[in-house]
Parts: sequence; C-alpha cells; structure tokens
Amino acid sequence: MTLLNVDKLYAKFRDIRESLERLRFFGEISLDEFLNDRDKQDIASFRLIVATEAAIDTCLHVVAKVLKEVPEEYAGCFQLLGDHDLIDRELSLRLAKMARFRNLLVHRYWEIDYSRMYEIIIGPDLDDLEEFIIQISLLNDR
Repeated sequence: MTLLNVDKLYAKFRDIRESLERLRFFGEISLDEFLNDRDKQDIASFRLIVATEAAIDTCLHVVAKVLKEVPEEYAGCFQLLGDHDLIDRELSLRLAKMARFRNLLVHRYWEIDYSRMYEIIIGPDLDDLEEFIIQISLLNDR
C-alpha cells in the first residue's frame, strides 16, 4: 500500500506516543488527586484530544488513500477501517467510542465526567491507540 504518506503517518504516530507518555503519568496518582486538581484535568483533556485527533487524522488519511472514501463522522472513520479489515473490528469499535469522547471534550466540555476520563487514562483505552499504530504500520507490508 504505497499510497500512504509514511512521513505523515509517522508524524501522527509521534503525536500519539508523546501524548500517551504524558497521559500515563496520571496512572501514578489517585482518582481523588485527579478530581481535585484542575490543572491535571486540563492537561489530561488536552493530551486526550491531541492523541485522538492524531489517530483521527491517521484514519482519515488511510480511508482517503486506500478506500477512496470520506466518512460522515470521525467515529465512522474507524468503523470503515474495521469494516474493510484494515484494522481489527473490535479495535475499530473501541476507537469510534474514543472519537465520540473526543467530541465531548471539544464540543461539550462542560459535561465532562472526570471520573470517566480517569478510567480512560488508567484503563486499556490508551493501549488501543498503541495497537492502532501497530495495525496501521502493518498496512505498508500488505
């Protein structure tokens, strides 16, 4: 799949990994500490947005170049990758949920449940972004 702009992909992968590194720091603090520190919440919000945006940009690039399609929504982009077996179907569904959470962060930030955000940060959701990088990287080998 030489259609993909590898430099663009690697730049997005770098953005994801830098944000994941910063987000993993929050796994070292308690939920109470997180909920009582607005600065930590702001940093986590920003880094989740950056990581998810980079994954979305990657997804849009792959869908445009490989499938010649334009998804109607960001979550739908990941679903297209899963529907066409470009990434694991279950991973595509989880990333679609993450894209929806990103929309909440950006467009309805006053409704954010920071306990839920903490769960995302310390749970397996961040690993999904790493797995996304791995699976997209494998597309060039096809």
